[in-house]
Amino acid sequence: MYKYLTEKFEGLEYDLNAELGKMTSFKTGGTADIVVYPKSVGQFKDIVAALKGRDHVILGGGTNVLVSDSGYHGVVVSTKNLNKIKTVGNILVCECGVKNSAAVTACVQNGLSGLEFAVDIPGTIGGLVAMNAGCYNKACEDAVCYVVAENGVYNKTDCRFSYRKSRFLSGEAVYLAAFKLKIAEEETINFKLNRFRGARTKSQPKGRSCGSVFLNEGFFAGKIIDEVGLKGYSIGSAHVSDTHANFIISEGTSSQDVYDLIRYVKKKVFLDTGTELHEEVIYIGEFYDNKL
Repeated sequence: MYKYLTEKFEGLEYDLNAELGKMTSFKTGGTADIVVYPKSVGQFKDIVAALKGRDHVILGGGTNVLVSDSGYHGVVVSTKNLNKIKTVGNILVCECGVKNSAAVTACVQNGLSGLEFAVDIPGTIGGLVAMNAGCYNKACEDAVCYVVAENGVYNKTDCRFSYRKSRFLSGEAVYLAAFKLKIAEEETINFKLNRFRGARTKSQPKGRSCGSVFLNEGFFAGKIIDEVGLKGYSIGSAHVSDTHANFIISEGTSSQDVYDLIRYVKKKVFLDTGTELHEEVIYIGEFYDNKL
């Protein structure tokens, strides 16, 4: 695969046997056979097309993924270089690798309001769109105007947004997104930013995590996990946060510990309450279903 890609894309930036843990918020996991770094959205499109039918994953900020300790034996396409932002009136256009915080900063600089909720959501615009990420009753879909992706250009309706879902979760690559925002005074924008920052600081734990592990599907997953007595519960180097039970913190180098703990939490909650939890976190590579 290395030879195929480097011959097809002259001057392609890449790493062999790259440590994926350095690219994720959990800081765990093995290596990838090859990680490639497209230098433009155009090259990204061409690489995605060239990899059709071949094992590959797209990695943005790495904030909502858990990489296997055995790594990933395929091609990882990193969007770290795809970080251009432009504004056209009240429309903010971001390439998929733009950090959410950078998009919010651009909003402040251009007097645009509507993305304040994303100020402390880690990760990139590609992930924000694919996951329809959000918090405190605000989500990506509230601001999206259109998305340019692997199979076409989509308006908000065609993106099929729902709670923490979109059409792009099936694997369709997001290239860039445009957000329709409101023109506002800097003071108004900063007031909203401070409100979101303050709320997240009070409720969310520090440490190496992927954010919320489980979806809140008509209930608060953290509340149920707390009620079955799992706050602080640990397996190996991973533990359920004492601050917020929907967070799992890793203090070591084992992704398998995190995976085992996720499975244990799901099992315990189901046995005690009959409620089935579903993960937000995305798994990359192979994991083992150890006996719990």
